[in-house]
Amino acid sequence: MNPMNFDIKKIFAPGKGVDLVFNMNAPMPMSRASIIFDADYSDNTITIAQPFVPVSPKTEYDTLHVTAVIPGRHQNMRVGMACRVRKFIDRYPLAGNTVSKALVLQCDLPVFETNIRSAFRLPLSKRHLVRAKLHFWETDFYTAADFTLRDISFAGIGIMIPKKVKNRTNPLTRLKHNDILSMGLVLVDTDKENPVGSLAVTVQVKRIDTDYSKTHILAGLKIIRITRDNETLLNKFIHDAQIAELKRISTLR
Repeated sequence: MNPMNFDIKKIFAPGKGVDLVFNMNAPMPMSRASIIFDADYSDNTITIAQPFVPVSPKTEYDTLHVTAVIPGRHQNMRVGMACRVRKFIDRYPLAGNTVSKALVLQCDLPVFETNIRSAFRLPLSKRHLVRAKLHFWETDFYTAADFTLRDISFAGIGIMIPKKVKNRTNPLTRLKHNDILSMGLVLVDTDKENPVGSLAVTVQVKRIDTDYSKTHILAGLKIIRITRDNETLLNKFIHDAQIAELKRISTLR
């Protein structure tokens, strides 16, 4: 589609969830979710919430883009435009006499389609949960009973493994670097009656910290096999969760 067909006013409007993408063309671009507070199309500036991992004058990057997901003819697509931080605001006024940290972005047209695969990392909350099952040593292990999820992204999962379960050594403490495991995930938004979805992935143990605490081991699992549809489902769940939390914090309605 011709980039000129993308209307900045329709795509990047107040209340829209967006992602700041650092070094889009690098092998490992990084993204931070945000939401648009305001827009001034006369000079192509938009004001967005400061992401959970803040952007500061000391943040190092080569390129910066602001992107959003819009409906396409056959499936959703991600579009974006180059931008730069024009201003940092410590107390941006919001509804209900509240304030929020914000960024004013100077954007460069045109808006164009991009296939960026964003590396969102979501710390799990009371509202957005992930239930999981790990298959190890011909046995299934479950969240709550045998391990907990610390955070998740489309690229990997952090898990906490208790060293003892019912006064016995947890078999998951025998996980080793580069072990490959099957894993099932159920994505839950507690504001909804049914789970958002479920998916199966294959993971590889990339990091083990046996000294994380006296009672727990911290493990980092890399997702090495996932279908395109399941990756889209997981990315959307993570993105929606971050936007919901930003809205909660900023009291946007």
